[in-house]
Amino acid sequence: MLKNRKELIELIELIELGYDIKEIINSWDPMDLMEFCPEDEYETEIKGLRNLVVNNRNIDKKLLGQEIRKLFEYYFSNNYNSKKDIEENIASKIIEKSKKYKLSCTIPNYYDTKNIILQDEKNINIYINLYIKIQKIINLWDPLKIMNISFNNEYSYEINRIIEELLKNTTIQNLSEKINKIFKNSYNELYKIGKNEEVEIAKKILEECTNIL
Repeated sequence: MLKNRKELIELIELIELGYDIKEIINSWDPMDLMEFCPEDEYETEIKGLRNLVVNNRNIDKKLLGQEIRKLFEYYFSNNYNSKKDIEENIASKIIEKSKKYKLSCTIPNYYDTKNIILQDEKNINIYINLYIKIQKIINLWDPLKIMNISFNNEYSYEINRIIEELLKNTTIQNLSEKINKIFKNSYNELYKIGKNEEVEIAKKILEECTNIL
């Protein structure tokens, strides 16, 4: 659990910044998805941009615009075609919104890449089934106690790292140690949990997922 008011304020600000960016990206709707997709369609991209801005407080609109283009090209490849200078305009809006926050925490800069090689339909199905089961366990655990105010995929990066460990035929103890390392790397001082919580989570994950592997 969070142990002081400063940590709680930082966590709330991190989530609020994410929602500000979500409003900007959804209004832009670069893939024209909002008419028929849920409003959380761009959550992975939004979380990546949020973390990038937090870790690079002095980033300018040109550099952030380039990162926005790279991010959407990464996820949508050739389907992403933007108008000239639109990314810089979006970057300007995000930077302006971010000025009201005084975040000093460090969180992972990432595009939520999956190092898992999915070569065929069987492996894809394994990954999807693992992700669904582990997401349910992690979101219910909610180590930062933020699921009532944050994105449903707030822990998506950590879940993918846990899947990578599962595919290595890990034990409860090894997995619990990896879970500790994964969340500490992501949230640093914001990640504080009770004794043996990670062991219990590792046990639940292995119980739920062994029949899939």
